Amino acid sequence: MLKKAFQKLISSLNWEGNISAFIQRTDWWLPLLLALLSSWGVAAIYSTGSLKEPILWEQGFARQQIIFVALGWAVYWVVSLIDYKVFERYARWLYIGGIVLLLPIAICALGHFDLGTIIELRGGARRWITLGGPFNIQSSEIAKFTTLIMLSLIAGRGLVVGQLSKLELAAARVIRVFIPNKLAGTLPRYIPLIIRVAWMSFLPFALIFVQPDLASSLIYIPMAFALLFVANVPLRFFAFIGALLLPLAALLTVDMVRYGEALVAYQEAHPDSKNPAAGIRETFKDGILPMRNYQRERIMAFLRPELIDPSGSGATWQVRQAQIAIGQGSFSGEGFRQGMQARLGYLPEGAAHNDFLFSSIAEESGFIGGCSIIGLFALVIGITFRIAIKARDRFGSCLAVGVAVIVALHVVINIGMNIGAMPVTGVPLPFLSYGGSFVLSCFLLFGLVQSVHRSSQPLPAHNPDNADLLAPSQLAGRAPV
Repeated sequence: MLKKAFQKLISSLNWEGNISAFIQRTDWWLPLLLALLSSWGVAAIYSTGSLKEPILWEQGFARQQIIFVALGWAVYWVVSLIDYKVFERYARWLYIGGIVLLLPIAICALGHFDLGTIIELRGGARRWITLGGPFNIQSSEIAKFTTLIMLSLIAGRGLVVGQLSKLELAAARVIRVFIPNKLAGTLPRYIPLIIRVAWMSFLPFALIFVQPDLASSLIYIPMAFALLFVANVPLRFFAFIGALLLPLAALLTVDMVRYGEALVAYQEAHPDSKNPAAGIRETFKDGILPMRNYQRERIMAFLRPELIDPSGSGATWQVRQAQIAIGQGSFSGEGFRQGMQARLGYLPEGAAHNDFLFSSIAEESGFIGGCSIIGLFALVIGITFRIAIKARDRFGSCLAVGVAVIVALHVVINIGMNIGAMPVTGVPLPFLSYGGSFVLSCFLLFGLVQSVHRSSQPLPAHNPDNADLLAPSQLAGRAPV
């Protein structure tokens, strides 16, 4: 059975049979840019801890990142050689597998079960499945890949009412009641597609949210909207959703006002407290939205830092030190291994090589380095969108657009929190931040993008065996073989 599965996998490889054709059909700009980013990430991780560990191979995080990147490149090229239509064939099973990996963590988080070293509580959250030693799986990263494939399948093919289950059909009828005929236009025929995408993206969103991991769960929402946009859902749908977000924003405002009032009351009762948020963390129960109090702390630290951290040494410490690091970098930077904020421990060890690595890079390479990082990501995202436009079908376009949206969100959120423009969240920087599951998932996603590109390219005309795969324009005028 395993032999047959392996043979089927080999037969699905999008391999041209010779190196010349392989080179011609590969978009080499993409791996070049990814190589620059991942190499820069290893160097930056090494530099943040080089004061303690001056030899590269003895620097634990840098050594492990090299291993993660090497495994990531292997995954990238293997996935790029597989025709992406194979993933379409197994999309449902992949999606189910991703959900199965999320379920035990969510059950432990909701029921506060203790599975020992298998699913550990770290920093108040359960997000990793421990396999032993340094090997951990962050199931939310795998679910990101499997959910993207499933949503791309749905958005690529579209749905009609006859393909809905009874429960989905009932939901479609309820939604149709609330859409006025004058405003509906062509929107009703897209309701089956919207419903299927909605609940299939909501399921991993909910399972990750309860870990709790708000930042990672929020990635699924814009990804789903982007795929619906590619599926030609009318713009009035997005306008309608935007209108629905206004009451949600109002609820969030009321929630944060109540939390702020609780902080003020605690400060008045305990004027010597340096961390009022810790004082009400277990007692504040007046929130409207289903958020953890530590999540409220992060939002309030962004909106009203003087309430959450009056001494400036607690919740806002990381952001302050990140901004200082970026400021010290000035235009050209302090130089490699010369940035002191991370190396001297002002940026905590748990964040300097991960969520706040961008500030360390900006300190050492300055404005030039920071803009270069942003420019590299802009090129990567631009190339990915170009591949989406040229894809041979809508499924391929959805895959590439989904990857571009995921990367863009990570970049905007991570750099935004480093410069103090967004609340602090646990969203790492693709290919740069330390982390095995995250690095592998990034290479896995861009392996899909490369597969979409390679599959959309015609085979070289000089090989007669490839005549059935040539573009129509290349076949014109060819003599029969």
